[in-house]
Amino acid sequence: MKKRVCLIGLAALVFAAVSADVKIINPVKGVWANKQLLMLELSEGENAYYSLNGSDPRESGFAYDGPVMLDVLGDVELRIASVDASGVLSEYRVSYTVAPVPFPTSHSASAIGDAVANGIIGYTAGDVLSLPPELDYALGGISEFFQEGRSISYGAGCILSRCIPCVLTDGTAKWRFIIKTKPALSGSFGMRDVPFQITDWNTLTFTNAALIYRVDNAYWTGGKDRVTLDRTVAHTISWQSVAVAPGNPVSSFVLPPKPQAAAERREDGSLAIALDGGAGFRFGIEPERGQGKVFFETADIDTFFGDEVSGVFTAGIYYDGVYQGTISVPYAVDRRPPSVPVFISSAESFYSRKAVKLSLSGEENSDLFIAVSDPVTLSGTMTKKDAASLIDVVHADAFTPFVCPLTLDSPSEDPVYYKICAYAADRSGNKSAYTLYHVVVDKYDYYVDASADKARADGTRDDPYASLADCLAAIEKNRFANITISGALAMPKGETIIASNCTLRGEGDARLVFDTDSFLTVRSASLALLDIIVRRDDGDAKGKINNALIRLEHSVLVSENCEIGATFVESGSVISADTSVVSISGCGITSSAERYSSCISAVGSKLKIIDSRISTIAQTAVNFSVQDGEFELRSSSCRVTGGYGRAVELFGGKSKITGNSFAADLRHSGTSLDAVYTDAKNISLEYDGNTESGY
Repeated sequence: MKKRVCLIGLAALVFAAVSADVKIINPVKGVWANKQLLMLELSEGENAYYSLNGSDPRESGFAYDGPVMLDVLGDVELRIASVDASGVLSEYRVSYTVAPVPFPTSHSASAIGDAVANGIIGYTAGDVLSLPPELDYALGGISEFFQEGRSISYGAGCILSRCIPCVLTDGTAKWRFIIKTKPALSGSFGMRDVPFQITDWNTLTFTNAALIYRVDNAYWTGGKDRVTLDRTVAHTISWQSVAVAPGNPVSSFVLPPKPQAAAERREDGSLAIALDGGAGFRFGIEPERGQGKVFFETADIDTFFGDEVSGVFTAGIYYDGVYQGTISVPYAVDRRPPSVPVFISSAESFYSRKAVKLSLSGEENSDLFIAVSDPVTLSGTMTKKDAASLIDVVHADAFTPFVCPLTLDSPSEDPVYYKICAYAADRSGNKSAYTLYHVVVDKYDYYVDASADKARADGTRDDPYASLADCLAAIEKNRFANITISGALAMPKGETIIASNCTLRGEGDARLVFDTDSFLTVRSASLALLDIIVRRDDGDAKGKINNALIRLEHSVLVSENCEIGATFVESGSVISADTSVVSISGCGITSSAERYSSCISAVGSKLKIIDSRISTIAQTAVNFSVQDGEFELRSSSCRVTGGYGRAVELFGGKSKITGNSFAADLRHSGTSLDAVYTDAKNISLEYDGNTESGY
């Protein structure tokens, strides 16, 4: 019958008539940056032979008598033949490649550097083994599961002796070696010499023919009789010289009941296997074959972070130095953390124009934990690089179980930054490394620069749009947009419609340059113009009908610190408002035309002009022409130049006019005109502190 051969981490061709219990600990299939150590685990009485070129190792190979460095490079075809104590032959092959890469110089002279060079390093339980932090490591012969390099260790009480493969990598090259572990020799008690032997707990054999014995209160007996004991109760074994005489010393040994072994898992994940039969019991461990017994009151099972170990712990049990039998306890210690969870985001990049839906995915049997920072409000001047640097200073450390997807949104119209941390924890208590996600949610801030690269444009400060038209198309479905403009932007021909609430904010010498007969319509929306120049010149246009530069239809216009001007072929108004709201502060508005011109004409609207300069040039020049609605003009200078003119014409509605200066330069000065005209339907709520000249 063919027995299965256990190969640690080995994908190799195995064939045998009947296999002995051979383990090939090293090497394994792969491409390695260092020469490999041959390490086999043979059964009692088994002999092994090996060759390095695929030839029959019994004919042209080498005898294996312990771990040996295989001094070969390139492709290696390792062939192993073993013969067990009964003469059964087994054969194995391992193909691997050695492509030498120097180990990092900062660690080449260290203990780990020696391990890479020699293929093996010794480790005693409780010591610390320092793995280079700039490399990743994987332990065990199963599929590689890499962790960041660190110092690794396990408890000094661990009694396992193992050979643990370790792989180090810089992401390209892989160095493999063996960590040979052993327990710390800190046991106690020695063997006690008694004239009897216990086999498998229940069988007592007397071993000294010169003595007589008795068990408990039974009759004295001699010879090498075997006695079967009930080990659920205590027994007293007594002996004395076969030459019975008064005063002979009688010696005794008390056998307690057979103890039970229990494995208790500690908080750190290690196991402590203890016996419940009293202080005299000890585990007898032989760390290596032929080294003798070491005694432990508690048998600890542990391993390195990043590894897992399981099996059946079988040890001889001694009481007061006398062997009693064996006890077997299954064990499993898992220090292999789950894989790092993966964020699943609706955002296509670090910079999102929409609220971000964020989920988390991890291993099936792991629990996920997440911590989300408070939203950090950003300045509109921050670049993506500036925002990304926040990952080092923003805290996200209040972890809670991840239950359902998150929505990351801006609580205001300002851009915000979020940092999210997450990890996975398995049922053994192992935690994965932290994973980080961060995002800027900026739904409203856009940038336009006439000199920008159109191919890269996404409307961010780093990659602005090259035209206002592209930007307006991108925000078409937004309820609001804050648009920052740099340079001179040429507006497209014809009508440009703004149907979303937006702010146009200028930086430096920013300006909107309108083509002949091109104009801006704000339709059922609000528009704020801040620190920008808006200009159109129709001097070379043909035709007599000119559209207003800015048309408001049931909308709101706010303008601060702007210069707005237009030249019309025949007649026109810079701003026309139909049932709208206009607020002008600290601006200059200029209008010129051949026949008739006004800066602002409004119907059924609410106008408020403060601290502004208004100038109109035309045969008939009017600064403001307002029908119905409300009109407020304060602390402003208004000038008309031409044949006839007025600063203000009010038809119906209500008005407040205070602290203004009205100046006129009119060719038909003989005609008496007031700077402010109001019809009988207008209600003047305030009119004082105004001055007039040239009327």
